[in-house]
Amino acid sequence: MPHKKAKRSTRERLRKEQGNEQTPGSYSIHNEPIPKSAARILNSITIRDDFKKRKNSEDHGERPGKRQKADAAEGKAAKKTDKKKPALTIQPGESIQHFNRRVEDDLRPLVKAAAQTSRAHERNTAKTEYEDRKAEKKAKQEQGKAKDVPEKTPAPEKTPPPPAPVDKFAGHQKEFATLKSTAPRRLNDIAQAPPELKKLPRGAGSAIGKRDGVLSMAQKVMMEQAREKAIVRYRELKASRRQAGDVGDKLEGEV
Repeated sequence: MPHKKAKRSTRERLRKEQGNEQTPGSYSIHNEPIPKSAARILNSITIRDDFKKRKNSEDHGERPGKRQKADAAEGKAAKKTDKKKPALTIQPGESIQHFNRRVEDDLRPLVKAAAQTSRAHERNTAKTEYEDRKAEKKAKQEQGKAKDVPEKTPAPEKTPPPPAPVDKFAGHQKEFATLKSTAPRRLNDIAQAPPELKKLPRGAGSAIGKRDGVLSMAQKVMMEQAREKAIVRYRELKASRRQAGDVGDKLEGEV
């Protein structure tokens, strides 16, 4: 099969028959055409001019404007420079990388000149804008000096301040009641009895009758008896601890 690779012995035999140092045949680097990418770069001006000619041809009935005339003048100048300077072509034995580098070196002055022109245009524009702002500011100052003093406008009437909000809790006590006593408070103070609530909290009286499971009089009597028993037992327990010499009582006596 022709698409199969020959055996190694066959390839070595053909290599020996052909030899190593021979003159190049018809397929040589001297006869290679220019790559398409390089040809596009070299023929870019010609391609652009042809496109403009097709676009502005008389068949469409359009006349060339100022911008088109300027482009035509630039094209003529470019043609003159092309005539003076030979076109860049790839040299025999030159690689694409070296050719691209040579093209960049040749086009670098043009890019630099274009950048300088752009910067000069920006500087001129900024200078013109600065001068315009300066002249406008000066004209405003002169106009302000020439104007008469404006008449005094009457001061707006002051609206009366809104009334202060009424405090709903002005008469109520805002701080907790403090117990005034000369005896110092200690960490190991012993309560003799549970606290007694003499006054119900606010809003508790109206909700007593509405609660479910209201206590009867018998239940209240039983609770009072249980409370009294608890107080008596508590006092007996404390008295027995004092007699036995509890640690807390000793500390209290030492202080």
